[in-house]
Amino acid sequence: MVSIADAGLITLDANQKSSLNRARSTRQRHFFTTPPTHDTNSTNDTLIQSVIAWSFYPKLLTREGKGWRNIANNQAVTLHPTSVNKGSDPSVVKYLSYYHIMQGRNRNYNAFETSVVEDWAVAVLCGENDFKMYAGVLSIDTNRIRFSIRDWKSMLAIKVLSTRVREILAAMFRDPQQPLSYKQKQWMDIWQGIFQNRDARQ
Repeated sequence: MVSIADAGLITLDANQKSSLNRARSTRQRHFFTTPPTHDTNSTNDTLIQSVIAWSFYPKLLTREGKGWRNIANNQAVTLHPTSVNKGSDPSVVKYLSYYHIMQGRNRNYNAFETSVVEDWAVAVLCGENDFKMYAGVLSIDTNRIRFSIRDWKSMLAIKVLSTRVREILAAMFRDPQQPLSYKQKQWMDIWQGIFQNRDARQ
């Protein structure tokens, strides 16, 4: 929340700014509660997590056997024992974004502060994607990540959505105070609607 406010993506009133400054100025850890006016997406965690993954990429882990592999450098990584995703279901959770990795006393590399990422959100937002229509393959960063797409219509739809959502998010980061146009809102409604439909089916 602090980073979002500092980036100018949200505007805080005087009391909220004061609370944020108190949380930031002391050496002791204080929590800053997100104001309800800026908490409209809290029920849609998958949307938020996908934007986090896009922002942190290539800080991304993928399942490999019983463990995890760091997409950035192909290094084997374990999750820190305190991670909320330590015992996640392998059939459901296939990708995690992370904040940082540290080497432990046992010389294993542990990932901290992980967030679950939908596989299709990785396909739409992360890295430089190459849509190989003839082969039905979406390749990200020269085969760092690969997805099989069942037909060319689905691939074309993902390609267009990826282009539009990336453009809109980049524009929002460049000028957070600029309101979205009608067409931009339509694209973002489609984007959010996909997440809501997937959540409803799970």
